[in-house]
Amino acid sequence: MKGMFAALVAAAMLAGCAVSKDGLGFAPKGASASQIAKSRDQLQRNAESSAAPGESFPGILVIGTTGPLRSIDDKDRPGFYSAYLKMAAQWHPGTAPGMDADTFERKLAGWASVQTFSIPGIMTWRIRVLVPDSLAHDTKFASAAGSVMFGTSGDLVAAKGDRDGLLWLERVLCRDDATYRACAGNYQSGIFDENTGQELASDRKPKPGGALVDVTSYVKLSQESGHHSASELDVRAADHCDCNRALPGSAQSAVHVPEVDK
Repeated sequence: MKGMFAALVAAAMLAGCAVSKDGLGFAPKGASASQIAKSRDQLQRNAESSAAPGESFPGILVIGTTGPLRSIDDKDRPGFYSAYLKMAAQWHPGTAPGMDADTFERKLAGWASVQTFSIPGIMTWRIRVLVPDSLAHDTKFASAAGSVMFGTSGDLVAAKGDRDGLLWLERVLCRDDATYRACAGNYQSGIFDENTGQELASDRKPKPGGALVDVTSYVKLSQESGHHSASELDVRAADHCDCNRALPGSAQSAVHVPEVDK
């Protein structure tokens, strides 16, 4: 690799879809500071509308199946940390980041895509998440070849935003084995607000008629469950992502990576 990771921006905190079979097509630039602020402010409004606003901070929850794990070389970890500092400063200006260099570099094992939607053989929507060392060996990721050639994926997982605006793989929900089908029926893939459990549109506002998940167990709920007020649950409406182009702040345009020498 040549060069360092100049910026690490919270891809899924913003918006987006990716259309490459692996979901890992790199775009020339990341999200702007204004896009990050707009996303953060909307997520903050969502948090303030939750059942316990005083204990909440803005963030999203992503549920989907894993793509390949991309490990990070030791020589690149300082570059990731520098980019993390930049992201944290944009996410909460004037507040110190939550991790020092040693803590961050020890925690970070790599990154992967999480598939939230798929039409086999046509398109997939995937979002990039960071993978902590604690889950790197306990999660089944898709093989790079299988993902690219056949669109295969691995375990059903949940990824969650942290206080610094980064999205981390948090837990495995269903193993990619014989138990998968029965287990996965309890969950709904998608992007949700981590405080309200409401499915989110690309602008991070609650999606009209979107799905609802429990914010602790992540299981899907019915809209009549009483978990949220009626005013929070609107009539379903389509909210499709135009994945034929990169959206501002999308998974295609939100993470900078170095070029690879062929």
